[in-house]
Amino acid sequence: MDGVKIREIGPADMDDINKMCVMPGSEPRAVLDVLRESAEAHRKAAAMGAKVFGAFLGGVEPVGRIEIMPIEAAPVPLEGEGLWVIRCLWVLDKARGLGIARSLMQLGLDAAQASKGVAVLTYPGWMPVAFFERFGFQVVERKAGGATVLLRKTVPGAGTRVSLVSPIVPFARPEDAAFSRDVVRVEAVFNSRCPWVMQRYRKYLSIAASISDRVVTHENVIHTHADALRLGEENLYIDGVAPFSGPVRPQELERVVKERLAAKGLG
Repeated sequence: MDGVKIREIGPADMDDINKMCVMPGSEPRAVLDVLRESAEAHRKAAAMGAKVFGAFLGGVEPVGRIEIMPIEAAPVPLEGEGLWVIRCLWVLDKARGLGIARSLMQLGLDAAQASKGVAVLTYPGWMPVAFFERFGFQVVERKAGGATVLLRKTVPGAGTRVSLVSPIVPFARPEDAAFSRDVVRVEAVFNSRCPWVMQRYRKYLSIAASISDRVVTHENVIHTHADALRLGEENLYIDGVAPFSGPVRPQELERVVKERLAAKGLG
């Protein structure tokens, strides 16, 4: 890979790779805040064994990354013993075809070689299933909403297992029923390690809040694996229901929220 350098990224250098994960057109102060939030989350994850590897064009411009970690440090709702989890494997379009994803994957697998296996949670348009299958991953679970869980066992044929946890959304509480009749609740569940994800969901909440003063928004941030098991998959929830899978278009969000307001006589 001429002109591409790949190296491990320590917690103190997260901004070096996080530059590729900032939404275009972001307000500078907001960027600083989200980078700081992400760096702190990565510092805590690194203390639990998480590894981040980045690819740089010319040794400077970040164009690819992989994050892999013991399941106890993973901000995803997967259960299993002795596993490592790939939270993110991403290569920018400008750097596709250079073998970066393959090199990053190999580094990740090498880092996890002492584990019982490596798991990954994918979605349509995010970390293609076919790519992982080329490295010996097998699909172990598919969810109607689009989530797919894959597992690569360190020892083929071993009884290693992984499963996706889908808890009852904890913020849909019975005691909130009276309050919820008077408002539409739009809540987001997302992790605190990815600047892009944090910015995206906060933008969704801002759009929802602007629709009506009868819309109440709240963010539920996944900091730990325990948070992920309690909160479930990253998504937007409207009155406790997740109407979307994958990226959300602002006009679709507005439509669904307005329909919910009308259905409750609040429009």
